[in-house]
Amino acid sequence: MEVLRSKIKPFGTHTIINPFMIGLGMARANLPAKKYKKSNPTQIRLSFEANGEATEFIDIAMALSAINRKFYRQGVYYYVNSVEVYNDETGVVDLHTLPDTWVTKNAWSRGFQLYQKMNSMTDTPVSNISRPKYHDFKVYMSTRHKSTGTLLPSMHNINNAASTISVDEWEHSRFVSADDDGDAAQEADDFTVHMIGTHTGNSDNWESVGLIKSYAESRVTVLPSTDENATNVDVSDPLINVFDMSSEEQMNDIIENLVTANDEPPYDFNSYVGEGNQFQHVARLGTEQGVGRVARASGFCAPLGLIMVDPFGIRTSYRVVINLAPGTYHGVYAERV
Repeated sequence: MEVLRSKIKPFGTHTIINPFMIGLGMARANLPAKKYKKSNPTQIRLSFEANGEATEFIDIAMALSAINRKFYRQGVYYYVNSVEVYNDETGVVDLHTLPDTWVTKNAWSRGFQLYQKMNSMTDTPVSNISRPKYHDFKVYMSTRHKSTGTLLPSMHNINNAASTISVDEWEHSRFVSADDDGDAAQEADDFTVHMIGTHTGNSDNWESVGLIKSYAESRVTVLPSTDENATNVDVSDPLINVFDMSSEEQMNDIIENLVTANDEPPYDFNSYVGEGNQFQHVARLGTEQGVGRVARASGFCAPLGLIMVDPFGIRTSYRVVINLAPGTYHGVYAERV
């Protein structure tokens, strides 16, 4: 009754009742004590319908953009909390990402800087063309990714019905080269870029350039030790033998070890991880027909948000679910390259 009296206002010898205020007060009296705290609600559970007979590719940035109607950039490190596979067959699904190394980081950064420099050539005073609203540096994971395409995320209905959520545009970046290849067409080379693997095409007509491969070809590195002064030590020198009181020539053996051991790099000097078809394996999820149709694996870091899904022993469609870590980048956790 106290609530009702507060909504009744005297008007001379009459009273006016505001029914809207009465309804509002009653509605507020039947609400939870706490207000929904997510200021930026975001769908971070991403579902994909995959084909069992083919290697597929996931682009987390594209999937997030499609589901949440926001622009997510590809060039960041995304973090996966967990992953699930739903399958009615006996088989396994392997998940691969880009190698999380300084080489991957530097190769992408070099490609990004060259892409920005190329586009800046058209800035004022050459033209007044501005960058597109959703301009971004987008790369393929590999040439297989380019030929296969990217899985679209799905939402679901009853009876296991799934509907893909499409995007109006997700165009991968293209380089236009000023290098004169002398071909009859007299047209500039126009090519995409990918992270893993070698280049495709030829010097007259590049189709796609491997960023890690290109970084390896352009980088000045330290040569293995060729210091002749270190290898021309005379072990018969009198001062060297001052402390050599052993008939077994102990001092000479110590010097020999120092001269010959550990003067080569602890890695393949002529190779960079990623310039070949070298992905980082992050999870294997196995299912068995009849039982155990759901497999789960722990999380991982996905550089650039790119994941390769590789099934084995699976011939029908199956579902992959990616659970992302929540954070401050439009609702998900991500870090800049």
